[in-house]
Amino acid sequence: MTIKEFYERTHSDYDDAMERLGSEKLISKYLLKFMELTDYNDMVNSIEIKDWESGFKASHNLKGIALNMSFTSLAKSGSELCETMRHGEPECDITELVKKVGEDYQLVMTELGKYRDELQ
Repeated sequence: MTIKEFYERTHSDYDDAMERLGSEKLISKYLLKFMELTDYNDMVNSIEIKDWESGFKASHNLKGIALNMSFTSLAKSGSELCETMRHGEPECDITELVKKVGEDYQLVMTELGKYRDELQ
């Protein structure tokens, strides 16, 4: 699988990532680093215990990284979830938003797992 195929499989924007980062070598470096991040798990754990400030911070970090890496679907769902917690406890049920972020995140992680050996 190529990096471009990875981006296609994850509903992400390869051209934007290339424009932003400049080379596949740099994209590969950051894809490997993305696999080590704990923001998604931190977000889920914070939401479970209703620690909205920590949930917001973790979702904001995840959204920002997704935007920088041009993970289009994850950035979109992450942004929607992040905004619901911006001012503390959400005013609506966020179950579906959390589920969508999880699906988008898992897709990226699954495809990265398949591609990991080629990134190194």
